[in-house]
Formats: sequence, C-alpha cells, structure tokens
Amino acid sequence: MGMPGSTDDHQWSQQHLSHYVEGDLRPRARRRLDRHARDCADCGRGIRAMRALVYAVQGLDGLAGVRAPAAIFDRVRLAGPGGPPSSQHT
Repeated sequence: MGMPGSTDDHQWSQQHLSHYVEGDLRPRARRRLDRHARDCADCGRGIRAMRALVYAVQGLDGLAGVRAPAAIFDRVRLAGPGGPPSSQHT
C-alpha cells in the first residue's frame, strides 16, 4: 500500500483520484498525490484506471448522439463507498 505510516495519505489519495485526473486539485494537493502515487502501486493503478475511464466516457460523445452527463464524476463520488470526501481539495 505504499510506505509505512502513509495510511492517511493513501486514504486521502484514494478519495481524490478523480479530482487529480480531472485537474481539479490545487497545486499543493496535486503534489501530495503525486508523491504518494510514486510509491503506491494501488494509487498508481487507480490513476491509470481513472484516466482510462475519462477517455472512455469522453468517447461516448460520438456514439449515436449519446452524451455523458456533465456531472457524472460528481455523481460517482457521491455514490461511492463512504460518500463524498470529508476534506476539501487542499
């Protein structure tokens, strides 16, 4: 799961992967997740999976007029385990 003692960073990073991929994190928060993901295979895979999901969802725009809802990732965050992240994008 990463380096010993990084449980808080791991949990925080897991909650903010979609914000990271969408470019919604402030620079300090982005650096925090960057540092953690460098040493955490789970979060590194999470980033790659989220990027693939974003790419796939964006590709839906061209399929028979189907458009992904603008707030799709907000809905996914709310529906995910634990609901919305408790901390801001700091």
